[in-house]
Amino acid sequence: MSELSGQVTSPSFHLPPEVDAILLKASRVRTLVKSEAVFPQGSEPLGMFRVHHGTLGVHSQGASGRQLFLTQLVSGDWFGEVPLLDGLPRAYDVRAASQATIAVLPASAFWQIIQARPDVLLAITRLVCGRFRMALDWAGSAFLDPLPVRLASRLASLIKRSDVDGGHCLKVSQEKIAQQLGVSRQSINRQLKIWEAQGLLIVRYSAITILDLQKLKETAGGE
Repeated sequence: MSELSGQVTSPSFHLPPEVDAILLKASRVRTLVKSEAVFPQGSEPLGMFRVHHGTLGVHSQGASGRQLFLTQLVSGDWFGEVPLLDGLPRAYDVRAASQATIAVLPASAFWQIIQARPDVLLAITRLVCGRFRMALDWAGSAFLDPLPVRLASRLASLIKRSDVDGGHCLKVSQEKIAQQLGVSRQSINRQLKIWEAQGLLIVRYSAITILDLQKLKETAGGE
């Protein structure tokens, strides 16, 4: 049995290449159309998943029916491991934000791999720890930081590289960002328009192109 020493060094939800290959070998491929659910909130943990292509949205719904946008998942991201580990129903739902292809690792295959490769469990535990740290950072920011800092941090976490003018294009609605930050869409739009006037970004329908990420952080008071 080989030993895995590498840790997930990026802020993404990727696993080390060796672990990625092991889990993918035991997975099957599933294609999703836009808005199709991978699994609903409250469902039983029947597997673990990886995004091959496309973008998925992660949401949580409260007792009042209000929906909170938590994050988005992109190519290479693994998700769905926590309910497999604790045996509890899923605390969120995942849906395709665009046409997507995912890998589905059944729970039975997951546990067979874990029993044979404890080092794989260590890598997955590190992934869970990374998510936990991100959740703590988000919770602290929600209480302590002003909106410009929180918004700049959120945009940075959602950033995806784009070939358009060397900028960064985020295909996400202002409504979803507002849901996660717990503010109104109007507040988000107002701040984005200020930054747009300063030449830091361009606002379009369901998309934000960031022209100067570093200056955006500095303007917001971030590091």
